[in-house]
Amino acid sequence: MSDGFDPHAYDVRFLTPLQWAARKQSIVTRVHAERRRTIRRASARAWAIVRNVCRRLSEEQDARDALRSMTDYELKDIGLARSGIEAAIRCDEQHACSAMSSEPRQLWRSVMSKAYWIVRVSVRDEEHYPDYLAAARPAFEKFGARFIVRGGAFETMEGVARDRNVVVEFADRATAMACYRSPEYDAAKTIRQKYADADFIIIDGA
Repeated sequence: MSDGFDPHAYDVRFLTPLQWAARKQSIVTRVHAERRRTIRRASARAWAIVRNVCRRLSEEQDARDALRSMTDYELKDIGLARSGIEAAIRCDEQHACSAMSSEPRQLWRSVMSKAYWIVRVSVRDEEHYPDYLAAARPAFEKFGARFIVRGGAFETMEGVARDRNVVVEFADRATAMACYRSPEYDAAKTIRQKYADADFIIIDGA
């Protein structure tokens, strides 16, 4: 009594021409599908590499521009000379960083150091000031801001202080500047200026 199973159904020696053509087409279809998946995965990896390289090159160019825009006084303040800046940039552009002197190496460490917002605030409207904090949150999240000081208790040892002190850390000066100039923070800044007075600087870390 047959249970309906045909042992020849999966043996290519017993396939009819039509069955063989259908089997061949099925194999070709699977191969092409796998090929497309492989190409998509390779393309995604390639684009990720391109994006990372472009981002790194953009960050390096921003760092060069930031250095070149600094005044001689600012350079002296961090212990650098303008000639050292140009030497470091030429060396980097020529892919010869292994031969860099200690001064250019110190230069690039300074360029890539973190940067900070240091803000002193006198709040005129305590009830509405939280509106500024809520409006600024998207900008802080977008640019990776990290609060080091956020209105904690303090004592004035010298000089004149305001009611509230804030220190916000960013990856570098370019990021700190971009956050301040962003549309997201610009909208929040308008609210802050409506309800408070502030002293605001952006400064490089040590």
